Amino acid sequence: MSETAYPSTPKELIGPSAFMTAAVRAFESQRPDRLFDDPWAAALATEEGERRRLLIKDQGAPIVVRTRFFDECLQALSFEKGIRQIVLPAAGLDTRAFRMDWPEDTRFFELDQPMVLEYKEEVLQKHGAHPRCERHSLAVDLTASEWPDALLQAGYDPHLPGAWLVEGLLFYLSEEQIRRLLEQISSLTAPGSWLGFDSVHSAMLNSPLLEVRTKLVASLGSPWIGAIDDPVSLLRSYGWRATVIYSIHKALEYNRPVFPFVSKEELTPDLLNLYHLFVTARKINAPK
Repeated sequence: MSETAYPSTPKELIGPSAFMTAAVRAFESQRPDRLFDDPWAAALATEEGERRRLLIKDQGAPIVVRTRFFDECLQALSFEKGIRQIVLPAAGLDTRAFRMDWPEDTRFFELDQPMVLEYKEEVLQKHGAHPRCERHSLAVDLTASEWPDALLQAGYDPHLPGAWLVEGLLFYLSEEQIRRLLEQISSLTAPGSWLGFDSVHSAMLNSPLLEVRTKLVASLGSPWIGAIDDPVSLLRSYGWRATVIYSIHKALEYNRPVFPFVSKEELTPDLLNLYHLFVTARKINAPK
């Protein structure tokens, strides 16, 4: 990506992983066989994001895979299932509201820290980006108890089905914070709503094979601390019916190698737990 001119942005404006995520999406967008096209990712990434991307052994391929996977999920929910309100907690530098087509009456709610959203708005406005849906940008603290009120005040209707995507967040939270966030989301969702997130198994945090990576992400200021070993049971307790897909399976399907690099034939149950989990769930029970 040496031909890309990155703006100079103070690192403290954005969480440690957000710049890298944007850089990964920018790099993927330059490929002739790209899995998605994010025209604004390079401008958002800065040189800091590119530096971080190059440090990772697979240069962020899991981010590419999860982006494409959840793109497909959200498009199917919108165009085939008729869901018209989409919520992105910890939206970061995501540009789905701008880069993807949406049904005309779709409402998009992006939640994140104030400085993250301010930076994103500045860059997107500078580059003439326009959302393709009704977009609401909400500056909130997801670890606090007040953010659901801000979402409701912005027009989110808890009585209608919604689609929630919590991407690239949960493994940075403690178990208590994860459960609290899931409880809050569940209290805001009607039956028929959808939830998607990526998570890690505790085997990833303790594997000698992944030790170099886990130490690297920790040294970059974003340690993995939150594991979910049984997402299906966890979500069942909040009224969801969940399905788990291992990122390696989608990586093989999309032809994007992710670390640890193995073939389909070499996969074992133990090895599977060393890859990110893509969790999707449908709300069955109404909020209590």
